[in-house]
Amino acid sequence: MRDKALLGVAVLCTILWILTGCRPTPLLYDVSAQPNPISPNADGVTDVARISYKLARHANVVLYFTDASGTRYDFRTNVPRPAGQYEAMFSGVIDNRLLPDGFYTCVVEATAENGERASVQVPLAIQGGEPNAIEILNLSIYPPSFTPNRDGISDRVTIAYSLSKEAAKVQVYIVGQDGSKYPVPEDKIRPVGQVGAHAHDYDAGVDLGATPPPDGTYVVVVEAEDAVGNRAVARGQLSIVDGGVPQVEIVNSAAEWSASIVPLGGTLTFTCTVRNIGKVGVRTKGAPPGTTYTTSENFNSKQFYEEPGIFRVGMDYEGNSSGRTYPFRWQLGSDEELTMVGDQRYLMPGKTVTVVGHLQIVDRPVKVTPYYWLGLIHEQVWIVQDRVEAIPVTIGF
Repeated sequence: MRDKALLGVAVLCTILWILTGCRPTPLLYDVSAQPNPISPNADGVTDVARISYKLARHANVVLYFTDASGTRYDFRTNVPRPAGQYEAMFSGVIDNRLLPDGFYTCVVEATAENGERASVQVPLAIQGGEPNAIEILNLSIYPPSFTPNRDGISDRVTIAYSLSKEAAKVQVYIVGQDGSKYPVPEDKIRPVGQVGAHAHDYDAGVDLGATPPPDGTYVVVVEAEDAVGNRAVARGQLSIVDGGVPQVEIVNSAAEWSASIVPLGGTLTFTCTVRNIGKVGVRTKGAPPGTTYTTSENFNSKQFYEEPGIFRVGMDYEGNSSGRTYPFRWQLGSDEELTMVGDQRYLMPGKTVTVVGHLQIVDRPVKVTPYYWLGLIHEQVWIVQDRVEAIPVTIGF
C-alpha cells in the first residue's frame, strides 16, 4: 500500500513537472525603466531612462506614460517587433516638450499576431528636470514681399526673432506650397543658438549666382531645440516676386570705335550692342546713349550717381587718375527702348539695344597713345565684362 502511495506521488510530480516545463514564455516580460528617477536637465547625470523589455513572439508594441491624474502621453505607437530584447531611451520629452517633474507610470503593451495581449507597468519619476522650455519670440519678416533679382531694390529680406534661452540647434528655412524647402543662411552677427535677438539676411541665393526659389508665397519656419529636447517652432509668410539672376552682355564682347587717332579736343566715339539674355529685367539709368562727356567730367558731375544694382556701359582709359573706374557711364538703351516699373527703367528679358557714347578729350593724356576700353558694370556688385575691345588711340597734341 505504501509503495502504491509513493508511486502515485511520483506520477503526480512528473505530471506537474511536465506541465510546468511546457508552459509557454509570456509574450512580454523583463520590463524595467532605469534609472529611476531621472533628472533631464542636460547635466549629463541620469538625464535619460533606458526602458527595457523582451518579447517572446512577434508583436506590435505600444509604449506610453500616465501621470497621477491619468493623463496619457504616447511615446511609441504600434511599432512592429520580432521576438527579442529591446531598449527605448526616454529623455522625458513627449511631443517636443519635457514632461513636468512628477511620478509617472510607464506602460508597455504588446499584441501578438494571434490576438494575444500583454501589458506591464513600471514606475518612473522625473525630478529636477529643466523647468523652462525654449521659446521663439517676436518673429518678424521684413519686407514681407521681396524681389531677389539684384536690381538694388527690395533684393533682401530680414528674418528676425529672439530666443528665450540658449538653443542646441536652430534651423531657419522657407517652404513652398509644393513642400519644397529652401535653407536660410545663418545669422552672421550672433552665434547660432545664443540667447537673445537674431536676424538672418536672406537674398534667396542670388548673390552667389544661384537661381532663387520660384515666385510665389512661402512659409518661413524657425525651429529651435534646447539641450534637453524641448523644441519650439515659429512660422510666418513671405512672398517672392520677380526673382531671378540678372544676365546681360555686350554682344560678342565687341565694340566699334570711331578712330584710332584723335586730336586733343576731339571726340572718341564707341558703339556696342547689349542684350538681356536672362529671365529678369535689369535696372539701368543715364546718362542716355549719345551723351558726350569730356575727360574732365564723370557720371557724378553729370548727376547720374552710382546706385547699387543698376547696369551701365562704362568707358575707361589708361592713365585714368580720377579715383574711380569707368568714370564715363551710359544707360542701356534709350528711354523709349526701356520699360518703366514704377519710376525705374528696365531692359527686359530678350531685349537688345545699341549704346553709343562720346568722349571729348580735352585733357592731355599721360602718354601719347593710351588704351581705351569698355566695361559692362553691375554697380556695387561686380564688373560683368571688363576691358572689352581695348584699343590704343593716339592723341594728337
